[in-house]
Amino acid sequence: MQAAINDLVVSLPMPIFVVVEDVGWWQGTDGSMNNQPFRNGFTRRHCLDDYRALARLARRLKMRIALGMVLGEWDRDNLLKDVAGATWMGDSWDNRINQGPWLDEAAGFLQDHQAWLEIACHGLCHEFWRNGRMERSEFHDQSGQMRPRESIKRHLDAFAKLLTRNNLPGLPRLFLPPALHHSFGNGRESIQAILHEHGIRSVVTVFSRARRYSEPMHEKITWECGVGLLERGLAPVSWHEAAARPIWDFENPILPLHWSNLLHHDPGKNFAIVDAWAEMLENKANTMAYMLAEDFASCWSQAAAYHLVKLVASEQKIIIDLGELQTVPGFNGSISLKIQCPTDLHWQCLRGQIVSCKTAPSGIETVRLRPLKGQQIVLLHLCGQ
Repeated sequence: MQAAINDLVVSLPMPIFVVVEDVGWWQGTDGSMNNQPFRNGFTRRHCLDDYRALARLARRLKMRIALGMVLGEWDRDNLLKDVAGATWMGDSWDNRINQGPWLDEAAGFLQDHQAWLEIACHGLCHEFWRNGRMERSEFHDQSGQMRPRESIKRHLDAFAKLLTRNNLPGLPRLFLPPALHHSFGNGRESIQAILHEHGIRSVVTVFSRARRYSEPMHEKITWECGVGLLERGLAPVSWHEAAARPIWDFENPILPLHWSNLLHHDPGKNFAIVDAWAEMLENKANTMAYMLAEDFASCWSQAAAYHLVKLVASEQKIIIDLGELQTVPGFNGSISLKIQCPTDLHWQCLRGQIVSCKTAPSGIETVRLRPLKGQQIVLLHLCGQ
């Protein structure tokens, strides 16, 4: 959204936030032809350098990116043999092939890099096994019909236990539905109600792929039972494409990638892959229309503002209408604007507080403001020095 008058140009930029799914597999091989998980279609086992690549991307972007983790191959004690539907082996589950020193190494790395890498829940083994046969996917079937409530709870409880057993950072607040099979709009009967009970507060998915019992509050953002849902759009490259070249349509706040996309078959070349993606995003964020989100919480707030706030620029002031935003749960009260105007001027805020002002080498100023509680209209006045 952008408004202009005379020498003043102001935009409410769309946030950009990176989500990487299918992180956590140790075997990369697609096993779907043998009743095993699809995994991520990678042709070698994963290693610590693959996690270093994720941290490299996060640091480059100054963003705490979200990792949609599958934790089945982190099972040290074969506890998944007691979780119905979790694996292709059922009560004969044996994960010894994935048990080794690499578990402690990767867990320690994720602990040490919590400031850059946020664990999100993507599942145990991504799919669901009924009577020993694989079905897509773990929490919903292909029609978007939710798995039985008790089954979902057992899978989420097992995910939490695997986090604890591996000394991984705390329970996730973000859920990424495997295979984009999801549902919403049926209130207390929804999976959102179950997710909320397990501490999850946000879901990122494709709305058109979900079973919708009622329409979302907005075309690309909605909420239910204390859980916010945000449209992510389709992935720009295939889930199993390794060392993918950067490409994206920039139509939604979420850039959905898969772990394979960011990795090279030679782990020593991983950094070159993530650096290329970072450069593409940095270049776009240096324009008036986009900004890099620091973390998912700031992405959610800015995305809510981007979709719902009305913006008008008039003589010497910017009018920010927050009316629709008041209904959004979890909005943390901060909004960022990008402004082009003469450099000898500054801003005063009425009915809100300016939190920070940063000017890029391009001359674009980013103003972050926090509306006062209960205010539906906030004014930014342009003043002389």
